[in-house]
Amino acid sequence: MSKSAPREQARNLTDKVAALRADRAPEQAVHNVMAEILACNRASPAHEDLWSRTRQAADMVRQADADLTEAEEQKREANLAYKTAQAENPERSAPRLRQWLFAAGTLALDSVACYFAAQALGADQVQTLAWTVLFLVLLGAGEFALDLFRDGHRLIWRWTAVVLTGFVFLLGVLRFSFLVTVGTEGLLVALAGAGLFTVVTASFVILGYRVLRVAETGATAKARHDARKCVKAAAAARHTLRRQAARRDRLARAYLSRIRTRLVLTYSASQLPAMEQAVWTHLVGRNAA
Repeated sequence: MSKSAPREQARNLTDKVAALRADRAPEQAVHNVMAEILACNRASPAHEDLWSRTRQAADMVRQADADLTEAEEQKREANLAYKTAQAENPERSAPRLRQWLFAAGTLALDSVACYFAAQALGADQVQTLAWTVLFLVLLGAGEFALDLFRDGHRLIWRWTAVVLTGFVFLLGVLRFSFLVTVGTEGLLVALAGAGLFTVVTASFVILGYRVLRVAETGATAKARHDARKCVKAAAAARHTLRRQAARRDRLARAYLSRIRTRLVLTYSASQLPAMEQAVWTHLVGRNAA
């Protein structure tokens, strides 16, 4: 047998003992921490109450963290659903409500032209305003019908365009009739005025239709709304987690400051930081947020 054999056996035995001590070290540390905490809690009911509230706060943080994880997952799924819905109609990406308001604005610009047309039918101011509102409603309905039937019902769309064109021409005839009745400059001036108002009316109708054509679909609008709700829910969950974690840490620091007076009497300066860290881990949890 070589002279190095006993040395090798001694080294192996030392390694096994060190490994055994390392395996038992966490259990011993946990036992020491719990013993110190129990002793601290028995010393004062206030310490026990503070420890209980700290552990309860740690449980609330774990629940808030789980809620945040779920909210983030829902936000991710909602965002994917919105992008999928938008990809089906990439040319229609403008916010739906905003485009409707723009279309209503272009329709309002036709109110003067419709008022002149209503003058030919209204016997008094009230009737004239009523006819004006009716004309504007019909023009608006025509714009929305053109947008609604453009993609899936081309035949209905063509007939709607024909009817709307005829209605715009009819408004021009009514304006011409009114201008001829009240004007003194002759038929040519009345025809020019009626034609100008007719072109303006048709232009605003076309503009309103084009504004509606870039508005997102109903499915895309709903998906975007759901995505925004999920973003707000995730932000609220994140705020709750930060608030709960701050409360937990405040309570844990308060308890650690009370138990430290016991630890300094039992452990050396080199052991004290490790024990304080073990107490902190016990208070806030191993998976602290």
